[in-house]
Amino acid sequence: MKLGKTTETILIFLSALVILFTGLLAMRQILGNWVNDTYEKTLSLGGARLSDDVYITVNRISQQGVYKRTPNNYETRLSVSADRFANTIYKSILGEDTADAGDGFTTRLVLTLHNNSEQMIKNWRAYLLVPPNTEIIDNWKISAYIDDGRLILNPLDDLSLASGQDVEFGIVIRTGRTYNPTELTLYGYGSYVQGSTIYEKIIYSGFVVWAILFVGYFVSRFNFKNYREKQKNDVKIILQSMNTFIRFIDAKDPYTRGHSTRVAMYAAEIAKRMHLSEDEVQNVYYAGLLHDAGKISIPDAVLNKPGKLSDEERKQIQDHTVAGGKMLKQLTALRGIRETALYHHERYDGTGYPEGLKKDAIPLYARIVGVADSYDAMSSNRVYRRHLNKDEIIEQIQKGSGSQFDPAIVVYMVDMINDGYVNVVKMETAENEDSNKDFHITEDDIPGVYMGL
Repeated sequence: MKLGKTTETILIFLSALVILFTGLLAMRQILGNWVNDTYEKTLSLGGARLSDDVYITVNRISQQGVYKRTPNNYETRLSVSADRFANTIYKSILGEDTADAGDGFTTRLVLTLHNNSEQMIKNWRAYLLVPPNTEIIDNWKISAYIDDGRLILNPLDDLSLASGQDVEFGIVIRTGRTYNPTELTLYGYGSYVQGSTIYEKIIYSGFVVWAILFVGYFVSRFNFKNYREKQKNDVKIILQSMNTFIRFIDAKDPYTRGHSTRVAMYAAEIAKRMHLSEDEVQNVYYAGLLHDAGKISIPDAVLNKPGKLSDEERKQIQDHTVAGGKMLKQLTALRGIRETALYHHERYDGTGYPEGLKKDAIPLYARIVGVADSYDAMSSNRVYRRHLNKDEIIEQIQKGSGSQFDPAIVVYMVDMINDGYVNVVKMETAENEDSNKDFHITEDDIPGVYMGL
């Protein structure tokens, strides 16, 4: 099933969107598992600098009673927190009497880690240096053990510390002497953070470009549709004006009625087969319609004279090219129209009129219309003779190749005669002899490809 251009374009846009989403998901998956390097950082428990990725603050609940005497031990109470503001105090600690009684000093630690870096820290752990013979009394949201003078802390749930994430945990230990921890070492594996890489920025830029192009496409489609409607209306206005003018020409020479329309269609087909642009094919069509505009200036007695013309009368006939050029001088909006009316009787060898132009000095439209005009003259009845047959016409056109006609254009005209295109044109433009309707052309007389309709 063949899809329309609009459907194909929308499918291309949707495919591009799917590719962008797939690329984004794949990039996140890859970067989420891409380890940069080993991450290790010592965090001060005495206060954080503003430039630190992780902020640690220590709050002594009370200076009095930091070493609180109990029947069998001293108790040290600390609350340790990591926050993005150095002056934030983590005010919640565990219950007052959860520590076991015994000899030594009990220390309660409550920690909150906040990752303010642009990396994700995977499989993170932390440790504190502790005195010999330290015992773990209690712990929550984290596993803990002592190894070689270090209190090792491993998370139970949040194994990865994402950028901007808070992780809270706590521990109670008993030491044989007073214990005042000053730093905590955090280590793990650094990984790219989603949304922080140049690759994702490129993909997001792709989404922006896609959105701009997608909206722009529909805006341009809307504008183009309005333009085409305006163009169709312009075509109607142009053709209505030409209809009126051609009726004047036909009224002067009833034997050539339909001649201008046929020449226009022959010329446009030649231009199409020469692979000219659609705009040029359209202009060639208009040029064919108005190529004989100057015949308005020829007296009826001369134009319709059945016998031999005198030199003066022949000069009057030839002057219709100059008259047409003058009449169409102001018609500059349609390129090549005036030049075609003025030069379509020039000959390729330079012996034509009105200026004796030669070869490529003759405008292309005039060379095309000149061949089409000669064919229609030979294939139509005239007041002074009947039309020639197919073989006679081909013979005459080929005989004039290189002298009267451009050889490159003759090839296309002969092909159109042989493949029957000229017969189709004659049928399309033939008058209904039983109808009283005046002959006129409409936009429907122009093949769609010529007008881009």
